[in-house]
Amino acid sequence: MIRSQLTDGELAALAARIQQNYDYDDRSGKLVNRKTGKAVRGMKKGGRPYRDLRLNFNGRDTIISMHRAVWAWHNGRFPTLQIDHINGNGFDNRIENLREVTPSENQLNQRRTWKPNAKTGLPGVYPSGCGYGVCVALHRYSFRDKYEAFYHLTLLGRRYK
Repeated sequence: MIRSQLTDGELAALAARIQQNYDYDDRSGKLVNRKTGKAVRGMKKGGRPYRDLRLNFNGRDTIISMHRAVWAWHNGRFPTLQIDHINGNGFDNRIENLREVTPSENQLNQRRTWKPNAKTGLPGVYPSGCGYGVCVALHRYSFRDKYEAFYHLTLLGRRYK
């Protein structure tokens, strides 16, 4: 069940249920089941760097991202925007590591490891029709020299790890 399939009233009821059935561990950032006393591990889905919480809500199987469930437990409501992991670790769900941001703000915090292009030997620079190309924020730039392209790529704000 994705967020868009739930009404605002259902989201409020789901947040209340999370607060009722779980406790929050400040040190680990995990939800703890009140009945069993065990931390909820959540399930890892595909290649995503996040864990999901599965609940039976209103007779339906509902899956919520663990960081959204922690946010709902702590704030008593689900976020209206996206949740950003400040340190970039999708498994670190401590409340001080989570913040509510717009999609564009969330993109600014992404860190990517740039691999060198096989043909140019430089990350982010690719061979183009009459020279070398760089693509930054959906804008394409062309240069005659691959080192000039790489220089401009770094000036345009790419972050490397």
